[in-house]
Amino acid sequence: SWGRLDEIVKEGKTLLPYETGFVDAPTYWNDYMIGQHNRAESGQAHHLVKSLDLRGKHKMLDLGGGAASYSIALCAANPDLQAVVLDQKEPLEIARPLVEQHDLGNQITLLEGDFLDTHLEPDYDVVLISGVVLIKSEADCQALFKVAYDKMLPGGLIVIQDYMRLDHSPTRQKLDALEDLYVLVAFDPGAGDREGDVVSSWLVDAGFQNPNMIPLPTQLAVITAEKP
Repeated sequence: SWGRLDEIVKEGKTLLPYETGFVDAPTYWNDYMIGQHNRAESGQAHHLVKSLDLRGKHKMLDLGGGAASYSIALCAANPDLQAVVLDQKEPLEIARPLVEQHDLGNQITLLEGDFLDTHLEPDYDVVLISGVVLIKSEADCQALFKVAYDKMLPGGLIVIQDYMRLDHSPTRQKLDALEDLYVLVAFDPGAGDREGDVVSSWLVDAGFQNPNMIPLPTQLAVITAEKP
């Protein structure tokens, strides 16, 4: 993708590595999802669990949940929580043995589908969206937040975890600029490392209330909001 930077700028579109012939699709999905899972296992999942109070919550929808890494962590920490992980076939094939390895098959259901076109019942009191906002366009993010709102019970909690600009120190600004360029090249010219205030405003536009920005001691951050 980096070798096509000039074309991406001119054409306004990019291709995933397996679409260019650089690598086959199974290898791409395996390497990408295992990398994401390793980040979760190395501490990110712990920080997410510590940042959330899910007492009284019983059913979570993990939209674009990939290898189910964060559903695994949250269900392990909250034995009364049931999670449905919605994603494409390839990530879920990686998720399945991980769920079994953690003996959480009784709490986690893996569901293949498109998170922008889902017919699930509106009975979730938590919706988790992790690692998705960064790589999607503004229009897709806003549509996804609306899906989350529509699938959630009143009083439910939405949780966004991603690269987001909450820290404006010089070091962090450099990291955010590089991350911004990376996702534009590797995923979607409409993608981006957004300001926390911007993501919060999209949540409010979707109908959520009381957005709360939570810095984490890692490169990612969390924003929560409530459905009235």
